[in-house]
Amino acid sequence: MKIFALVSYPFLPATTGGEISTLQLLNHLGLQHQVRVYTVDPYSPIVEKDLNFELMFNMRFKPQRYLNLFLPFTLVKHIKSHQSELIFLDQPFMGWMIPILQLLTRKKVCVRCHNIEYLRFKSMGKSWWSLMYMYEKFVHKMADLVIYLSEVDRQHAQYEFNLHPDKTALVPTGIIYNEIPTPIAHASETIANRHKLRLNQPIILYFGTMHYAPNYEGVRDLLQEVYPRLVATLGEHFNLLVCGKGLPEEISEKIKDLPCMHYLGFVNDIETYIDAASVLLNPILSGGGVKTKALEGMGRNKTIVSTYTGALGINQEACGPYLKIASDTDWEEFTQHVLSSISEIKPPISDVFFNTYAWPGIVDRLSKRLQVLTTGKA
Repeated sequence: MKIFALVSYPFLPATTGGEISTLQLLNHLGLQHQVRVYTVDPYSPIVEKDLNFELMFNMRFKPQRYLNLFLPFTLVKHIKSHQSELIFLDQPFMGWMIPILQLLTRKKVCVRCHNIEYLRFKSMGKSWWSLMYMYEKFVHKMADLVIYLSEVDRQHAQYEFNLHPDKTALVPTGIIYNEIPTPIAHASETIANRHKLRLNQPIILYFGTMHYAPNYEGVRDLLQEVYPRLVATLGEHFNLLVCGKGLPEEISEKIKDLPCMHYLGFVNDIETYIDAASVLLNPILSGGGVKTKALEGMGRNKTIVSTYTGALGINQEACGPYLKIASDTDWEEFTQHVLSSISEIKPPISDVFFNTYAWPGIVDRLSKRLQVLTTGKA
């Protein structure tokens, strides 16, 4: 199948969870189909030979790109020259073009939604969330197929936007592993030596893009609520590591004064930190979407301790005991889950997890759905 994809934000080189999810989905789709991606100029130079899709950098990274009335007609030319059979929009923000693209190309349009956006903005206290609701409802109803990353979002959209179930699909964000990868040798010693930590003390890890408000608010709650509780039980015999670029200075300065909590900024080899950790944290109270970092951690056989909001959209049955959930703002319960996970011994995470969240299986199922959408045949 020839697929024309529009990604309206700079996602290369991919660093955040959403960017990585988009890149990996397109890469795996490109193994089975001819995919052309029309997108924004990259942050920095990339190696296109490592990609399984064709790139077209034809959008400037400026806000007005979302209201460019000439863009649909430019896209139509490229869609026709590519002889595309399907139009794929990543995120709904350019969904206003859907009726124009449908009319001028006679092709089906699929929209992939990382979140229910109006809920995300509402949870973040944005006053204009109701306008987003009306726009989002329009986009979801106009699309021929809407892809959701979680069953929670899919069910919510069907109800709120009055969508027929046949018009929706569940395609979770995935991980690159089909099975538990071989752990990085001496990961704990490597991290301890790199950051001058005391050896043989449990490492507790939280990572993400820290200029995103829900993520840095999570660091603030760890600092104020969880860290004191850990000290009360463990003394100074642990290391709480925070990784990710962009943490506000007012928070990072407070961390400097703590002997067992360390802000490390962006790290290139996050897998080493994951393998070194005894437990991973996901203290999210707002925002939306499935937290890719939680899936990545469980894919490497690590327990995730999460808030209720942080775990929304994750298939708990597939994760089994590797996902521990505390009620939002119940930091005592959250801390107890952390403490119990440090020394807990469990069997390896099950094959059900990889059947649910490994990219090859996800894309196989998606390809079958797209085949039905474009041809009407299974």
